[in-house]
Amino acid sequence: MTLLTIEALSAVSLRDNNRPVLSDVSLTLEPGEVRGLVGESGAGKSTIAKALLAMLPATVKVTGGHIRFEGRDLLTLPGRALREIMGNEITLIPQDPQTALNPGRRIEAQLTDGLRLKRGMSGSEARKVALAMLEEVYIRDPERVMRAYPHELSGGMRQRVLIAAAFAMRPKLVVADEPTTAL
Repeated sequence: MTLLTIEALSAVSLRDNNRPVLSDVSLTLEPGEVRGLVGESGAGKSTIAKALLAMLPATVKVTGGHIRFEGRDLLTLPGRALREIMGNEITLIPQDPQTALNPGRRIEAQLTDGLRLKRGMSGSEARKVALAMLEEVYIRDPERVMRAYPHELSGGMRQRVLIAAAFAMRPKLVVADEPTTAL
């Protein structure tokens, strides 16, 4: 079964007199396949990602098309079903680690919360997985990083924390919005 199919996706900016921001975008992704969207700034790469992740701002409206994940149209799923998919089966590596991480919470809490809530792990299980994932992204001292606050880490380390968090969930699809920006 095809993992992801985007068919004729179109969207407009409500703030800018219904100016098209996406026009007839289509792509497919099979399990195990890696795709990269390339284009100049403002071409719609992040808008496609946000549409897929149900994160479009209120000022952008999808006007046509479908986004099917394993056959389910994400654009028509009720909120609860969509929330179950997001963070479990589809995860995001956001572009800006500075704003994606909560400055008032230690890295450990930010890595383990999703594992405990979405995957039902105990605190100690989630901590083990989080440490292993930090090692996977070449964090030299994962114990120290787990105790740190985001501002105590470099931009590249914060980005690797977000990469670790996305893959820790063992998703079927990872959407990376310029994941190497801070590296």
